[in-house]
Order: sequence, then structure tokens, then C-alpha cells
Amino acid sequence: MREAALPHVELSAGVIDYADTGGAGPVVVFTHGLPMSATQWRKVVPLLPGYRRVLPTLPLGGHRVPMRPDADLTQFGVARPLGEFLARLDLREVTLVVNDWGGAQFLLTERFPGHERAARLALVACEAFDNMPPGPAKPISRIAAVPGGVWLLLQLLRVRAVRHHRDACGASRVAGQSSRLPLH
Repeated sequence: MREAALPHVELSAGVIDYADTGGAGPVVVFTHGLPMSATQWRKVVPLLPGYRRVLPTLPLGGHRVPMRPDADLTQFGVARPLGEFLARLDLREVTLVVNDWGGAQFLLTERFPGHERAARLALVACEAFDNMPPGPAKPISRIAAVPGGVWLLLQLLRVRAVRHHRDACGASRVAGQSSRLPLH
């Protein structure tokens, strides 16, 4: 069920929700990785007044609406809906902030429509060079090698104590704060 306060956009892969501060300042689009959502940037957004901050929740496990059955959700495949997202919102000269396994870095190749809308790229805690997968994700990569392993891991994240543990990725509460995005 979609939260009424979040805008959403229909893309070729399906519907994605997003948060948008609006405004006339330079556009910064924040992406996330597996199994996160736009809420991972909740503490960063308020620190950037004067910018239009746009935060799509990509189809990487933290999204609320299922994607179409034929959607390509590989790392390369996630770049297509991101490019479509930039086009649908008519975002130009974007600073693209890429985090984790989001696939957004592939948007910058000429292979995907929308690549021309990104003017700058900031790689934040991404896998690169000999850090693939990054340290905290090494156990997840081992789990992913087991058939059904990721599904089982995601089932474990349904347990509130696991999901809210201080070491869990995507913890929805930090020091008693709500997981809602503070946009202003």
C-alpha cells in the first residue's frame, strides 16, 4: 500500500515513489543500494539547503510497490528506470549521488536514455577496485550464492528486532527519530 504523502511516477519497470524538496536550486538526486530506500539520506537532506533534493526509492528491495514481472532489476537494468525518472521529472544538470549497489553509476554510459541529464557524479560508499563487494556486504554475497538465500535474508528483516538493530542496514529508526524524510 502506497503512503499517500509520497509522490510516485510510472516508469517502464513499474511505479516508484520519491521525495522531492522542490525549489529552484541545483538538483541533487540521491540513490541507494540493496535493500535500502530513500530514507537512508534522512540526515543528509536537511544539511543541503539551497538545493533541490530528489530521492527516488529504486526497485532494490526497499520499494513499496512491486515492479512489473519483466522488469530488468540487474545493476545495469536499474539504470534504465533511473534515467526514465530523471526524464519524467525533467531534471537537468543533475548531481547524481550514488550509494552502494544501486546501479546508477551505469546511467552515465550512453547505453541508457537519460544519461545526458547527469552533469556530476558523487560515489559515496560504493564498491570499486578491490572493494567488491565492500566489507559489510561480503556476508550478503555469500548468502546470495545460496539458492533462495537473499529471500531468506529479507524474511529475517521482517523481524523488528533485526530490522532496528544498530548494525542493520536500512534501520528505520535512529535514536527514536521517525523514518520519514525531513525535507526542509
